[in-house]
Amino acid sequence: MTSSDSSVSSVNKNLPLFFFSFFFCASCGLFSTGPDEGTLPMIPVNLEDFNTEYDDYNSTAPTLGDLIPFCFSTNRISLGNHFDIIFLPMNVNFVKDTEELTVTSNYANWSTRIDDYDIINRGVGKIRTTGNEYGPNLIVENGLRDLTLMYSSDISGDAQIYFISNITDSLFSEPLEVSYLNSDFDDMYPSFNADRSRIYFCSNREEDRFDFYYTEVDSNIDTESILLDTSTHEILKDETLSSSADDKCPLIFGDKMVFASNRAGGFGGYDLYSSTFVNGSWTPAENLGPVINSEADEFRPILIEEGVSSSQDMLVFSSNRVGGKGGFDLYFVGLESN
Repeated sequence: MTSSDSSVSSVNKNLPLFFFSFFFCASCGLFSTGPDEGTLPMIPVNLEDFNTEYDDYNSTAPTLGDLIPFCFSTNRISLGNHFDIIFLPMNVNFVKDTEELTVTSNYANWSTRIDDYDIINRGVGKIRTTGNEYGPNLIVENGLRDLTLMYSSDISGDAQIYFISNITDSLFSEPLEVSYLNSDFDDMYPSFNADRSRIYFCSNREEDRFDFYYTEVDSNIDTESILLDTSTHEILKDETLSSSADDKCPLIFGDKMVFASNRAGGFGGYDLYSSTFVNGSWTPAENLGPVINSEADEFRPILIEEGVSSSQDMLVFSSNRVGGKGGFDLYFVGLESN
């Protein structure tokens, strides 16, 4: 993996776009607390329906009740040359005999929700280039009315942070830079904190390694206005979470951040870590352990905290560990809820 996770080729613009959905059936008992409630696996499971022999990673999955839009970066379209962001449908099923939750790409009710998600498909179509698009972060507000997709692209050289939004343009704006986050180096993986008062991201702007940075923003205005702000922003390094190694892929869920790092003390390559925001600062990073991490690379963790299990969060991440379909594959596993 290069410092900017990049490679370049031409793109197939005819790939159909889909969306990721969880279908929850009352008879399956996914929201109950009795014996019919499913459990997520405690050992990572390959998301076989979604992986290929190419690299599949960098996902996002905001919660929307019974449906969770899911997209990720893959270089399958260009046959391994560069990365695009795509959508695929997903279904979480409760297997009553084993009381387990399984994940497939079959979603029987997809046809009933095509119109609802067509706007997301139009948006994703606007960000596909001959460069590499990484780290999608889909922000959903006011149901499906206000959508913002933040991501990075190296189409102009170094990886820079961009966004599209349908807040003032129902068909989505053209890709726009978040200018105050970008530098002459690689700037990637933007994420708002819980109250939208800060944007965190990673960058190799200092000492030729990726560290975590943040800037204060005005949480009283809409997301599009925050990202279009032209005022001066002080960019600060988060000294608690940054290490002497490469720290990447920060994504914040409430008071918790999950990320990837190849810092010393891990189990090999990039490992997954978490931290909690307490009393105005992040706690020291904690490795998610040898069950989730391996001797290979684990990358871009996300959490799905609602609607799957009352006692577990669903962790989705990517890894190039032995046993996958090839390159980086997507995996899921259950974590005990805090």
